[in-house]
Amino acid sequence: MRDIKKVSVIGAGVIGAGWATLIATKGYSVSLYSEKKETLDKAMAKVKGYLEVMKNVKMVNEELEAYMTKIKTTTSLDEAVEGTDYVLEAIIEDYDAKKKLFGYLDDKLDRDVILASCTSGLLMTEMQKAMKKHPERGVIDHPWNPPHLLPLVEIVPGEKTSQETLDISKDFMEKLDRIVVVLKKEVPGFLGNRLAFALFREAVYLVDEGIATVEDIDKVMTAAIGLRWAFMGPFLTYHLGGGEGGLEYFFNRGFGYGANEWMHDLAKYDKFPYTGVVRAVSQMKDYEFLKGKTFPEISKWRDEKLINVFKLVWGDKFNIK
Repeated sequence: MRDIKKVSVIGAGVIGAGWATLIATKGYSVSLYSEKKETLDKAMAKVKGYLEVMKNVKMVNEELEAYMTKIKTTTSLDEAVEGTDYVLEAIIEDYDAKKKLFGYLDDKLDRDVILASCTSGLLMTEMQKAMKKHPERGVIDHPWNPPHLLPLVEIVPGEKTSQETLDISKDFMEKLDRIVVVLKKEVPGFLGNRLAFALFREAVYLVDEGIATVEDIDKVMTAAIGLRWAFMGPFLTYHLGGGEGGLEYFFNRGFGYGANEWMHDLAKYDKFPYTGVVRAVSQMKDYEFLKGKTFPEISKWRDEKLINVFKLVWGDKFNIK
């Protein structure tokens, strides 16, 4: 198993900057690539902001500069992957762009360098078609945004991904203090996004039908569902909902049985309706919490809230107080 010391992050958007932040705080060297210097400058500004928040809440102990110096930026792809031990791709969600990159890296890099995509839902099997030498080292490492704070990583194999690749990726992600889920087989959107979008589809439907506003739907999520889901998934939630009889009672006799009466009325979109999208976007202009706040201010607020929830739910596991 290759000893991972240097990690190449290809793509310097929100996900790339978050990965770079996380990896640097765990003591690894990071090479952060984008073809545009302007993008890299913005990414490093994000990294600094992320670190300031983490420092304020004692998620990191060293001075910011100690972490910043672990991240080297470059507009040269060859320089970015020189001497690398692990590649995390975080470019545009487009098969052609990803296949071009993976084909090039597969041809260039030693066979024991893992090539991992951070795609939110595209399939490694398709990307592996461009990897003519060693498609077995291709894998999906899907983080959640922001990746330096949310601990979940979904590892998804393609048809040709080797067990060794899965083992190395899982081991590395756990060394980054990630909560790892390895899918038994690939599916578009993986686990988290499929679950999240099932709920989001219903939310857009309720807005489109004029049943509730986007702000009220968010209140329902944060004041009830989200509070439970912060530490219990749907199965444990409804297992407790079944009382002493657990999930079996819930389905057979409890609320789950009654839910069959209205479940047929849930949204059945296979794409978001134009009218629902227009209504949702328009209503965001009246979203009380957003008024007078800049995007960086809202992002900082989100990060601080996430850290507080993270500490409460996962602090003991990661020895964070």
